[in-house]
Amino acid sequence: MKKMVLPLLISMAVIPSISHAEIKLSTGEGVNILAINGKAIDQGTLFSGAPELKADNGKTQIVAEYTAEISDSADDYRLENSDTFVITFSAANTTVQVHAPEISSAYDLKAFNESGEWTLQDKDGHSISFDYGKLEKEGFQLSRDYESELKKFNNTQSDAAMISLNHETHSFNKGTPAQSVSNSINPDQKMVGQMLQFWYEQASTETQNKFKSWIKSGQ
Repeated sequence: MKKMVLPLLISMAVIPSISHAEIKLSTGEGVNILAINGKAIDQGTLFSGAPELKADNGKTQIVAEYTAEISDSADDYRLENSDTFVITFSAANTTVQVHAPEISSAYDLKAFNESGEWTLQDKDGHSISFDYGKLEKEGFQLSRDYESELKKFNNTQSDAAMISLNHETHSFNKGTPAQSVSNSINPDQKMVGQMLQFWYEQASTETQNKFKSWIKSGQ
């Protein structure tokens, strides 16, 4: 009997560590994670909350953008997106915080696009090293197929490429919050949200400010 108890106790001690063998991702202000390990994250709309983001321990690849508020004057600003970055790093059993520097001018945004000056830290504030590349946007696109773009990217010689993602099935997309968010959004409403976001980005600063004031008023 004693011979059976010891292995049982050991297995009970190991199971919790296996079930929590994952990393969580958190983002700084203005940072958007668009895909994890080759799987696109449903961004929902301007009015829906972001899903909780997780990945298995080990080497992880994310796609990230930064949305900057570019000041045109003391009272007016416009939103500009950075280039689309592919970032690859390794971590285990921690929360990875993804940050970008504060950007408030077109010059700062251009410098950021050229330098890829992201900051990745674990839950204790220690820096996490990473490699990065870019997904180049070709022409006008209302929406992008990140999964298709990543398959092409991961076949390149970029330091951030992970060719294994083109051949493996990852557990990230099985029953995750990101998937449940995707399934819970009415397709018609999702399109409405995407169109609202598109026209908001096309609007003048004055129109954007009026829209934001209208939203805040609750009318």
